[in-house]
Amino acid sequence: MQKSKLFSIITIACFCSIVLIPVGLALMWFMTSWKKKRKIIITAAGTVLYSSLVALILLVEPSYNTGGVSLPFKYSGGETAFESSVNPGKSSKKDKKTAPESDKKKKSDENKENTDEERLPRSVKKQSGRTLGRSFYVFLFFLIILILILWRNFHGAAKKDVYENPYVDTNLYKLPLAEDAKTPLVHFLRLKLNPDEKILYATETVQKDNEGDFVVTNQRAVIFSKTGASEIPLSSLTAVLSVSNSVMQLTNNGEEGEQKAYVFLPESQMKYALAIVRWAFSKV
Repeated sequence: MQKSKLFSIITIACFCSIVLIPVGLALMWFMTSWKKKRKIIITAAGTVLYSSLVALILLVEPSYNTGGVSLPFKYSGGETAFESSVNPGKSSKKDKKTAPESDKKKKSDENKENTDEERLPRSVKKQSGRTLGRSFYVFLFFLIILILILWRNFHGAAKKDVYENPYVDTNLYKLPLAEDAKTPLVHFLRLKLNPDEKILYATETVQKDNEGDFVVTNQRAVIFSKTGASEIPLSSLTAVLSVSNSVMQLTNNGEEGEQKAYVFLPESQMKYALAIVRWAFSKV
């Protein structure tokens, strides 16, 4: 398994754990070959998600609100412990008379305390529930975004890398080429053109330890490599075919007789190279 792919899997695992998002972000920036734009998007989403998680943990706490609640103890008139010790056994007529009223008041206060004690947990629970609900929705929103981004990245990484031609936009070629087809502009500067010569197609070659370029004009096919460049006039071609998905064979009659040249191309470029060479040959 490639090193970059291994770190990509570890990074995704860190993101999925949520708690290890900072570790995943560090691995993503320093150990993976993901595109910079995607890294920036994931970093923004991961930062917001992790911040929301921290805020959820720190801010959602039980609320200790005692405002407007009667304390479980209270003082209602009567004699103190000192007075009781001085005059033990004595009780005034006034106390006896007001005893029923004091009992009623005491019961009323106890009922009020019970009502307040029942109301307090409900209000606290309601307030905490609202805060928890809002934080949960924010957390869930960013979690879904992060999962979608990671799934897209993982899905794209699982696909085979598609070669992007650095010299021409191959999407502009409409295959099969019509008789009067127009070719797009090719940005290739290494080839010195002859009078009335136009570059029709160019791509990189992928032969191991001998990489280069392959260029097709309306007059010739040119193969650039590390050892130099070889030209094949279109008028001398006798056969053009693909011997594999990435190797094209050009057969021509030269001064030394029939010669064969092999061009190693990216697989995605083979159909364009074949079509352009054949089309250009038909115009000679």
